[in-house]
Amino acid sequence: MNPNDIEIEIKLPLKNPEEVIAFLQKKAKLLAKNTHQKDIYYTPKHRDFLATKYPYEWLRLRHSSKGNCITYKHYYPENTKVTDYCDEFESSLDNISVLEKILTSLDFKTLAVVDKNRSTWDYKQVEVAIDEVKDLGSFIELEAKRQFPTPQAAKEYLYEILEELHAQVGKEELRGYPYLLLAKKGYQFGE
Repeated sequence: MNPNDIEIEIKLPLKNPEEVIAFLQKKAKLLAKNTHQKDIYYTPKHRDFLATKYPYEWLRLRHSSKGNCITYKHYYPENTKVTDYCDEFESSLDNISVLEKILTSLDFKTLAVVDKNRSTWDYKQVEVAIDEVKDLGSFIELEAKRQFPTPQAAKEYLYEILEELHAQVGKEELRGYPYLLLAKKGYQFGE
């Protein structure tokens, strides 16, 4: 996440993770190797985050071997297929099980659980993550770690880096892992 709480990233299905990892091991700085993350996504009862066709808010509790955290993301523009960036507010948690009890007591509903292993590198001021996501497969995520004049300029730079990595990718994933898992289960999103 950038210091100004704005996240600009791209995420795509990855067809050649071994080759991209080999490139990164030679050319990039390893930040974390094979970190297990279990992300639980919630929605408040009084404000259903899935009530729109394109959900633009997510509340996540992350259980991780690197430490636990809570994250709220709000994507812009709202309720559109393609977003430019998101506000991302994140805080570490000492006792995640207590917060889970608090959310349950406040009638927050679990939406999805994303179980993945992630390795991350720093390459040319971009955080590159390779994810192996249970029930979804391999993905590559690139997040800008420096300021750009516009979100579009940042995304152009991220695509340039993607080319340098020689990543063989599918179509950009615009909605995120919880959306993909819910859609795979047949969930009908609102309008």
